Amino acid sequence: ETSDRMVKPANYPDTAPGKNWCVVKSASGQKVAFISLMGRVFMKPVDCPFRAADQVLSEIPDDVVIRIVDFHAEATSDKYLMGRYLDGRVSAVLGTHTHVPTADEQIFPGGTGFQCDVGMTGPHESILGRTIENVMQAAITFRPIPFPVAKGDVRINGALLVVDTKTGKCQRIERFKMTGKQVDALVDEDDRD
Repeated sequence: ETSDRMVKPANYPDTAPGKNWCVVKSASGQKVAFISLMGRVFMKPVDCPFRAADQVLSEIPDDVVIRIVDFHAEATSDKYLMGRYLDGRVSAVLGTHTHVPTADEQIFPGGTGFQCDVGMTGPHESILGRTIENVMQAAITFRPIPFPVAKGDVRINGALLVVDTKTGKCQRIERFKMTGKQVDALVDEDDRD
């Protein structure tokens, strides 16, 4: 609750910990706003994400033109609707929740970058980041057993964005995936410089 950079879905109740949005500065000093919203189809009941988006966007200062939205939703229709709803008003709408990167990255007509799901960061040799054996046993036997975090083959999935710093419009979006070994190699390369 004391962090300036911890956001919650803006359509969560006010009593939930975290802020509805935050602004951080990039390494070059550019201000970037981050917003999180939660979808409603096949998810826990929450307030309207469209109204919450409108409210948050009205609060962000005009000089913060780069605005990134994490839309955490189950249904692709929910994610596409939010992307189209915010087209031209945010730099990107990046879907999360289903853990699998989608191959639909694009820039909408108003200049908003979009990807339905950027995928998960964590152990790939797993069931949604949890040990395969425990999840399998629970699914087959219906016994309440713990789901420890899996450990092998850690990967990072995400989206790379090129955004115009004057307009906030997305100029390029590209999905990416890196293995733990690739990340380690980058870190080692940085250490050599």
